[in-house]
Amino acid sequence: MIEQHEQLDFHGLDMQDVYSAEYTGQVEAIRFEAALVLSRIAMRHIFASGAAQHDRTARPPRSVVERQPFFFRKRLIEYLDDRGELLRDGTQYRPTSGLIERAEMSDQAYFGGESHSPTFAAMRCIEAIAGGVLQGRDGLVLLEEKFGPAETWRIWDYLMVDAAPKRACNSLAARALDHRLSTGLPTVVFEGGAGLGATIREALQIEGFRRRAQLISLFGFTDISRPLIKRAKNMLADTAPELLEVMTFDRVDLDVLDEYEDLPYLQDGATDVIIFESVLHDVENLHRVLTACRRILKPGGWLAFTIGSRGRPGMFFPFEMLQSTLHSYYRAELDPPRRTNVGYLTINEWKTSLLDAGFTDFQIFPAISDHEKWPYGGIVARTGSP
Repeated sequence: MIEQHEQLDFHGLDMQDVYSAEYTGQVEAIRFEAALVLSRIAMRHIFASGAAQHDRTARPPRSVVERQPFFFRKRLIEYLDDRGELLRDGTQYRPTSGLIERAEMSDQAYFGGESHSPTFAAMRCIEAIAGGVLQGRDGLVLLEEKFGPAETWRIWDYLMVDAAPKRACNSLAARALDHRLSTGLPTVVFEGGAGLGATIREALQIEGFRRRAQLISLFGFTDISRPLIKRAKNMLADTAPELLEVMTFDRVDLDVLDEYEDLPYLQDGATDVIIFESVLHDVENLHRVLTACRRILKPGGWLAFTIGSRGRPGMFFPFEMLQSTLHSYYRAELDPPRRTNVGYLTINEWKTSLLDAGFTDFQIFPAISDHEKWPYGGIVARTGSP
């Protein structure tokens, strides 16, 4: 059994159809849309008086509540600076005339007509609450106050599941699960931070997945949020009721995986596949979580997780705009050299963290050379024999 698992390598995970010219265009479209929204936020809330002080080397606060406005402001200024849209004199920054002009443009003038982009519409909602975010309030609370719970959930669901660039994350997690099932062997799955079930929803679109899913002997579907678990359970009851027989819906805190003595898929060597879709960057102690995953996995087991790969601010910040408004995004305990960033990590941080947790065999999607062009992707790591 172990030999069959070890022979199933990562090369069967083909993502070429996802990382296409069309996908590149979608990513670039979001960067274009974000440039307008972020220029407006900057001019309204940071450069309204013409200049702002910013020390790139300032140490971040320890409290997550204080970190959130600190990093939102820092990353916005460094995004604009990286794009060459600020004039710097020591620690004083001023907007260029180009930045000022763009911030004053109407949507119609900027796009050359009406914009029908749902991503831009979601960004405009974030723009509407940016002032409160910079005062230290949590973005989700602000969105609910301004737009109501139903619209807030719709925005969240769209940006985290359905927005075009997220297709890379959803596809990788789903394909890793489906590829693992191709062993033809009974499979135990643990999905942490499963949220609204993006992985399962995407997997159900893969030809033959429903048949192969009969090999799942247990699927631990978990999240820290009970409302999310309830929504996901209702979704599965409508779309794949046959899976409910093998699924358990449990509230699990990923930072304390070693404390769950009552959940079978979290015991030593109990699980074949662990999936984290857009969640692993959000834990407090990444090393502790990764070493717990190493313990939970069977020999030859897979850890598949999706990432936003932090790169140049001018290229990357648009893809963490929503997350940057949330207090929870800044919970991480920094652990250099393994982890030097709160929120999304760089590829080097991910590699160092995996190696130090005992995962020496892993593959990164897309290729590292493409991460600036395509910031969303993931990593599949495999345990060895005992």
